Amino acid sequence: MVWKGRLLWFFVLAGLLPAGLVLAAGELPAYPVKGQVVAELHLFDNPEAVIFSLDGRYLFVANTAVHGNANKPFGFTEGAGSISKLEVGPRGDARIVDLHFIDHITAPLGMAVLPVDTRLFTRGTIFAPVGSAPLSDADGNPITDRKRLKTKIIAFNPDSGEIVGEINLSWGSFFARQTGGPVVLCNALAFDDQGNLYFTDSGFGADQFEPPIPYNGGTWKVPVSAIDDLAQGKDPAERPQFVPNPGWPDGVEVSPLSGRVWINTVGGAALDPANGGIWELSDADFAAGRSGPPVFRDLGKLDGLDFSARGTQFNTEIGFSPNFVVVIPPGGVPMQLMLEPDVTLSGPADLVVKGLEDGSLLLVVPELTALDPTPWNDDLTIIRLPAGFESAAR
Repeated sequence: MVWKGRLLWFFVLAGLLPAGLVLAAGELPAYPVKGQVVAELHLFDNPEAVIFSLDGRYLFVANTAVHGNANKPFGFTEGAGSISKLEVGPRGDARIVDLHFIDHITAPLGMAVLPVDTRLFTRGTIFAPVGSAPLSDADGNPITDRKRLKTKIIAFNPDSGEIVGEINLSWGSFFARQTGGPVVLCNALAFDDQGNLYFTDSGFGADQFEPPIPYNGGTWKVPVSAIDDLAQGKDPAERPQFVPNPGWPDGVEVSPLSGRVWINTVGGAALDPANGGIWELSDADFAAGRSGPPVFRDLGKLDGLDFSARGTQFNTEIGFSPNFVVVIPPGGVPMQLMLEPDVTLSGPADLVVKGLEDGSLLLVVPELTALDPTPWNDDLTIIRLPAGFESAAR
C-alpha cells in the first residue's frame, strides 16, 4: 500500500477525528469491480476540485493554496489560489496546458459547466466559487476582518481563462439579505439541464471572524432566469431558494435519472445530525425551504459528489483512515471502491467522472492535503473504471 497521507484539513482545524479511528472491515461492502489507477500527478497546490470542459477534452483543477504552517489553524491563503488546465486522453494520460491558467484568486472550489446560453454567458462557460472562508494570510494567521470575506462565483472562458462575469455571495448580496449573513464557504456548484444553478454553503469558518458570522449552512437553487440579473448586481424577478442543513453541506450534483439535486454533508458526528448524510432534494423541498430525512446516513465525512451519465453516484469519504470513494448504484446501497494498485487517497475531494466511447469511465480525484510546507507537489489521481463497471452491481 502506498501511503500519501498528510494532515487532512478538516481533521486539523476542527479536531474531529480521534487518533487511530479506522473504518471497520466490512462496514461498507466492496464494490464488485476495482478501479484501475492509471495516473498519479504530484503537481498541484492543495487541489480541491476538478471539472471537464463541455467537450470533455480539457480538465480544470482548482488549487486552494492552503498555507503551510502546521502551527496555525487551517486556512486558504488569501489571493494565492489558482486554476490549472490539463488535456486528458481517453486512457487517462494527461498533459499540462497551463498550471497557472487563472492565478491570484482565493480558495477556488467545486466548479460546474453552464449547459445553456444566457444573455451574458455562453454554453460551456465554467463557473467557480472563490473567496470562501476559512481565510488566512501567507503566514497562516486567521483573517478576522469580516470585510475581507469576499465570497463570489466567477465565470470564466475555458479557452482563454478570461473572467467574464461574477455573482456576489458576500456582504450586500441578494443571498446575504435573504439569510441575514453572507455565504461563508461556497463549497460546490452544479447545473441541471435547464441551466438552473445549485450551490452549497458549508458555513464552515464563520467563527473565525470578529464578531463571528451566524451559521447559514444549506443549499441554494438559483433559477437560470436569475443568473444574468445577479451577475449585473440586480435582484432577480425569479428569486433563488434556500434549504438549510445543519451538518456542513458539501458536495452537490443533479441526478441524470431523476433531475433531482443530491447533496452530502461533511460535518462529522460532533456537528452533523446525519453523521455523513446524503439527501435528495426536490423542487418542492426548495419551494418549502426544508428537506426530509437523508437517504443515507452515518457515512462519516463526505466531500465530493458526482454522477455518471447512467446514474451511478460517487462520493468521497475523508472521515475514516484510509480515505476512499463511495459508489452508489441507482437504487442500491453505498459501497467502497477498491483500487488497483492499492493506492491510499489523501483527502479525496470534489471528484468528477466522465464516460468514454468504449463504455468505461474516467474518475478524477483531487486530493486536498493541508499544512504541507511545500506547495505544487500535491496529488491528483486518475482512475479508470472498466466497461461493464456499472452493470456489475445492478
